[in-house]
Amino acid sequence: MTESFKRNFGLGLLAVSILSLICFGIIGIGRAGQLNADGGVLYAAGRAWLKGLNAYNHDMLTQSVAAIKEIDNLKDAAFFYPPQSAAFCMFVGLFDYSIAKFVWLLLNLLSIAAIIAMTVRTINQHQNNNENQLGSLVMAAMIIGNPFTAHVVWMGQTSLIAFAATMGAWFFSQRQKFVLAGICLGIASFKPQLCLLLGIWFLLERNWKILAVAFATVTIMSAYPLVLYGGPVGMLAAWHQGIQDSYSSLPFNQPGFQDKVGMESLFASFGLKIPAIKIVAVILAVLLWVFRTRINREDVLALLMGISFTFLGYTHVYDYVGLFPILTSLWLYCSNNRNALLTSIAVVFLLFFPRRIFLAAGLPFLIHWRTIVVLMLVVGVLAFSMKAKSRQGFQQEMA
Repeated sequence: MTESFKRNFGLGLLAVSILSLICFGIIGIGRAGQLNADGGVLYAAGRAWLKGLNAYNHDMLTQSVAAIKEIDNLKDAAFFYPPQSAAFCMFVGLFDYSIAKFVWLLLNLLSIAAIIAMTVRTINQHQNNNENQLGSLVMAAMIIGNPFTAHVVWMGQTSLIAFAATMGAWFFSQRQKFVLAGICLGIASFKPQLCLLLGIWFLLERNWKILAVAFATVTIMSAYPLVLYGGPVGMLAAWHQGIQDSYSSLPFNQPGFQDKVGMESLFASFGLKIPAIKIVAVILAVLLWVFRTRINREDVLALLMGISFTFLGYTHVYDYVGLFPILTSLWLYCSNNRNALLTSIAVVFLLFFPRRIFLAAGLPFLIHWRTIVVLMLVVGVLAFSMKAKSRQGFQQEMA
């Protein structure tokens, strides 16, 4: 296979992925509803705060956008993001909704660009020049064209923004740019289920500078709610009350629901309730840190994200955009091994396989298959990482 063919093949994949995102993520071909449905809830929260109302109170949330006919899904929705989300919500709330939904779209597209830039930089550091272009193009196409990205963009969800910030925290920390890493971690905290384990990793590493900057960033982002609710106690109490009143009561947040991912949801779909399963995520993150010398450090974020999606909970199928580091690691390990590459492609295909086919076939018990696929990906990357690290240690001993 010539380099020219590889380049053209990669460019072709990239072009198809961009077209796919435009058709299914922006225009919304084959989708119900309208662009930015979930983003409308965030907009309502921003408008509520700008009017001095409690965004965590459903009546006030609805009242803040009562005159906007496009936002018609608040009856079955609620706002329960932590107070630092005010920085985003109030920003988009400054615009008329006809403009705000495209501002939110732009933020998601910029997040995709940031994820691609960091992924390409990672690939460039680990492959020679002959392989860089194909690997970068394939991963860029996968990041843009996968169904989870299109889903997030169409819904106006926050997963891409939060994950781009999480990935930025790790990316900059590995380059000793601790202030930028801390800012990114602080931004990512508005969706804590995506960055929690990375924060625990920095804590175990005693990287106080990153954590201090992250705390300062969260404080700045929460400045308005801090004033509105009369300080941190009132602010956190309002958020906690909003979670109690809304989060668990909504059907799509219940374990076992078809959009809810992770082991807790998988077990719940079979009528099983496993107590304290979320603590497994923290335990595994700590164990990963204890045995960190046995894996490639470049795979840490991939493994932490995989553990989060498998055991931590509070994630939905569209949050799988946070799996890009695992896919990148697989490419780096398998791109020069035909059998491993074909196996990885098959597993990734299962990850992206449309759920509606199982539902149409009358096989609803298979709707949580992706949790098993993600677990397979985590185990695979861990095995590749340990093998590569072992080989590297052997080569150093021989030298």
